[in-house]
Amino acid sequence: MINFVFIAPPAAGKGTQSKLLVDKYGYNHISTGDLLREEVATKTTLGIQINEIMSSGKLVDDNIVLTLLKNKLSSVLSENKPFIIDGFPRTPNQAEMLTNCFNELNVDNYKVIYMDLDYEEAKKRVLGRLVCSGCGKSYNDMVESLMPKKSGICDSCSSVLSKRSDDTEETFKDRFDTYINNVKPILNYYNDLNKLINIDASKDAEDIFKDIETYVTEVR
Repeated sequence: MINFVFIAPPAAGKGTQSKLLVDKYGYNHISTGDLLREEVATKTTLGIQINEIMSSGKLVDDNIVLTLLKNKLSSVLSENKPFIIDGFPRTPNQAEMLTNCFNELNVDNYKVIYMDLDYEEAKKRVLGRLVCSGCGKSYNDMVESLMPKKSGICDSCSSVLSKRSDDTEETFKDRFDTYINNVKPILNYYNDLNKLINIDASKDAEDIFKDIETYVTEVR
């Protein structure tokens, strides 16, 4: 099966699509954020160093992230499992580093999935999202198919639904604009490598998954 690198703006649903691929096809979901947190939890010398960097609000050096990613990829490849990389690359330099890593590990059977979502749709998904305080189930009061049956109440456990305090239009606009400006050169880079696939992320999750499945089963 083909391996994937997921790139997506806020609220595009890459977490949902990753889980669907894991559940149906046995993909290994590799999140660089999770790798950093796992290393911190081990309290190794590197983990302590990472924790100090993250606690100070600074970004972890690209070489450290790549070392963790390469180690994880080597383990996954030894098990002959397909993988999804989530959270890397975020810059053109990281994209080049990842290509070099793939070359060293003899990985060529991959595609970069860009889940394309326009500003208004992304804003609606973010500003409307609700989370159950009891079971954690997600809803959205601005997307009809995701609305709870009873306003403000979870369908599953009847607990109260709430919004995240940082889900404001101003915060979202800053995040979205920054993301779009930074992602353009990365997409150009992968397009030049003939690795880029654009997926319309404004569709329902099931339809997005069907589009991605086409590449799981057909791309070689």
